[in-house]
Amino acid sequence: MKKIYMCLISLIALHYNVQAQHQFQGVNFGDMPSPVPSLSAITNYTDTPRSLASGIPEISFPLLSIPGYGGSGFGLQLGYNPLNVSPSDAAGEVGTGWFMSKGGAISRQINGNLDEVFQNTASAHYEKNVFDDEYYYNFPGFSGKFKIERDTEQNTFRLVDLSPLNHVKITYTKQSNTATLIVDSFTITDDEGNTYYFNDYSVAAVYDSFYQTVGASGLEYKSAFFLTRITNANGLETANFTYQKNTKYDTDNTTLLYKSCQLQKINTASGNIEIVYDYDQTLEKTMNDPYSIKKVMLNNFYGKVAEYVFEYSYPFPLNPGTATDKKRQLDRIKKMDGQNILEETAFFYNPPSLENPNFVSCQGSVVVNPPGVLSKIVHPTKGTTQYIYESSETYADRSSPAFLESLTQYYISSCIQDQPNFLDFQFSTNQTLTYSFTIPGDPSKKKAFWVNYGDVYTDIDPNTGEPILLPPVPENKRITYTLKRGNEVLTANQKGSNKEFLNYPGQYTVTINVPLRHGQVSFFLSELVPKPGPYRNASPVYSGYRINSIKKYLNDTSSIPVTAVSYSYDDSSIPNASSGYTSIDGKILFKNVKVTEGTGKGYTRYYFKTDKDYPSYFTTINGNQASFQPYYNLLKSGILDKKEVYSESNQLIGKDNYEYTFSTASDVDYYMDSGFYSKTAFISQTKNMSFVYPSGSGSSSLQSSSENTVRADNYKLSYSKTIASDGLVTEGFYKYAQDKNQTKLLAANMTGLLLESEVKEDGKTTGKSETKFDNGTNVYPTSVMGYNIQTQSNFTASTLDVYDDKGNLVQITGKNGVPTTTIWGYYQTLPIAVISGAAYSQISSLSTVTAAVAASNLDRDNPANEPALIQALENLRKDPALKNYGVTATTYDPLVGVTQSISANGIRTVNVYDKAGRLIRIKNAEGETLQENQYNYKH
Repeated sequence: MKKIYMCLISLIALHYNVQAQHQFQGVNFGDMPSPVPSLSAITNYTDTPRSLASGIPEISFPLLSIPGYGGSGFGLQLGYNPLNVSPSDAAGEVGTGWFMSKGGAISRQINGNLDEVFQNTASAHYEKNVFDDEYYYNFPGFSGKFKIERDTEQNTFRLVDLSPLNHVKITYTKQSNTATLIVDSFTITDDEGNTYYFNDYSVAAVYDSFYQTVGASGLEYKSAFFLTRITNANGLETANFTYQKNTKYDTDNTTLLYKSCQLQKINTASGNIEIVYDYDQTLEKTMNDPYSIKKVMLNNFYGKVAEYVFEYSYPFPLNPGTATDKKRQLDRIKKMDGQNILEETAFFYNPPSLENPNFVSCQGSVVVNPPGVLSKIVHPTKGTTQYIYESSETYADRSSPAFLESLTQYYISSCIQDQPNFLDFQFSTNQTLTYSFTIPGDPSKKKAFWVNYGDVYTDIDPNTGEPILLPPVPENKRITYTLKRGNEVLTANQKGSNKEFLNYPGQYTVTINVPLRHGQVSFFLSELVPKPGPYRNASPVYSGYRINSIKKYLNDTSSIPVTAVSYSYDDSSIPNASSGYTSIDGKILFKNVKVTEGTGKGYTRYYFKTDKDYPSYFTTINGNQASFQPYYNLLKSGILDKKEVYSESNQLIGKDNYEYTFSTASDVDYYMDSGFYSKTAFISQTKNMSFVYPSGSGSSSLQSSSENTVRADNYKLSYSKTIASDGLVTEGFYKYAQDKNQTKLLAANMTGLLLESEVKEDGKTTGKSETKFDNGTNVYPTSVMGYNIQTQSNFTASTLDVYDDKGNLVQITGKNGVPTTTIWGYYQTLPIAVISGAAYSQISSLSTVTAAVAASNLDRDNPANEPALIQALENLRKDPALKNYGVTATTYDPLVGVTQSISANGIRTVNVYDKAGRLIRIKNAEGETLQENQYNYKH
């Protein structure tokens, strides 16, 4: 037994040694900051939201959606970010720059080294390292980030929410490991009580030199966590998610590359969304996710309702290196009916490149074609949208006296300076070793000049009498020079060329030192000469770009746009200046943006607050001096400060001024990888003053105002106030579970649910409503209270009496005391009948009711059963037990729409859909067409 045990130890040690010595070839995403390429875009979507202030347009396409229990909904949306196409950005599963929001995921941004790298206290390399990785989440309705920070002294951990305005509760489960924190799963609960479970995960491994040094090469870690199920506040599952999992090894079939986790299905009570992938072995270890989305389908329980197919290409970049340099590019999305194309959307891009572009231009901002960036979309109607970009700039003061004086002393740019030679001379060291010369200029002002020096070693051929080039002279034996101004030595034993000097004009001497061999020496003196001004107050961003205009055309051959929106980023208060600034995290934001929509419609100026308005400062954090940026999470994308609307003739016709009160959401200092600390903040109050100038002149205006106050405990509205131009004051007051002492709701984390609102006009209550939750067995609302203006008293507007076990409201009673019952069919997902006047307890056991429910279930399973459902609903409507009640009935094609409606007086309408799920005709019971829709897409 002991021998077997020792052999097992040897095998483990041998395997670990092989892993440690494995030389990884190609791209390993596990060693990169974003270890899952198809989730890397979440970082930019969260940290750099597309906005006017960032100059990045919003480009997105909703694809499929599916309902769940309780009114919940889930879907797929495709989004594009033109900043996600640099050579360092990997191509994800839908192509470079694109991101498909589907299901939910928590991705990682690894800052420096992996947080949990030291997992064994017995290792000679063990240390309690600082945790600095960031986690980014994206799931239905939410996008944000958080960190897990470590107290290295106490070896404790805390989760820091970096997106507190989402007001979610984040928890995690961990492995039993005293060496470090290894997370197994995450759970996020929103403030309406919905809980999102992230129990699935992908795995990556590390192989770079650092991990080899600390004995951790081949260490596997969870690279992302994936949403597995969602439950509502009552614990009812509204959706679950299934994944396709694959494990890939290197060519030795031993070294792990990764374990993938691709969403395969979103499952709800109504059906599912299915995702099908392609796998390309040749893309392994390149800057591409080897898995790409081939198609997505919306399915009910008897077939496919909708399908989109994705087509890609893999263009080689300009000046290609190898085949591994190609990246996936999304070319087309096709909505399909079997083999037939119902709709097609096509995408076109600028040619890709391996190099970061250089957009520096002496003409200021100019139109550019960023490599690999989306340039045009051809829509299903064959109309096109064109995206035109321009080079980006930041503000630079190039009009001050100090700057203008510096132009003759420091080289800044060839756009505003020339560097001509003003003196040149040469001599042979056989004849003289010293040369005197004069540098012209004002002797009281220093002048920048450059000495360009060259030496050539020659001799005379005794046979021909011609100069001959001699063999190279050793570096330490070459001719050097000493430059003096009077007795002042400026440089000694110098042999470098293009040497810069800043000194006064006057008499200079050059003395030559010849340690080995004579030769010919040349000197060229150059100076800086400013080009004629004035100069633009801007500095070009080397490879930066922003949107210049968005143009829409009737078709792909049109040369005149139907609409055109153009953008200008000049400073509104400084002439000929850019309003761009580099924020503390290195991103470019613009304080002023002018938006012009076509011709004859005028334009709008937007003014934004950025972190430049709230400068960073040094403070003491954890006993050390550190840079602190206030309100970073609010200012990182710019906050609207002012908006002005002008006519085509430049007359101001309206403006809005905004004032904000910033408050701290958390007193915890958190560290950003860009090198500064901040505290998460929220806007506790917003005030808006609006002015309208009917005459186009500032002499007369209509003025109104509004203000909103936000709570510190749930970041929801607590008070609002508007003052109309006629002086009418309208106020709103809002209360939540915290105010109503609803301990049941608080326990379910339903702290963001509005329970009571009141409206007052000039101090008098004009409206009031309250939703009550008085049932102790669940957290469904039980009644809605109203307000009688005449009597100034509350009344019960309706009671929400009965819910089924799926959370569907089946009985409601109005203020007149008359109940209305809803019968839910299709396995409790859709209402098939509404009975006015009858209580649920009166009709729930009727055989016609149970038969109709059973028939609807069969119809959900097979559409051929719809006639039987129609008959069952007719039997229900004509049931003698219901003769005193109004009954309406409805049938469906699940996930398509209503197929037949029967009113209380027996009038029936029939809806007809095409294969794309579009309503094309409405008919009466006799088959006569009442309404017809036509969809004229060009193919």
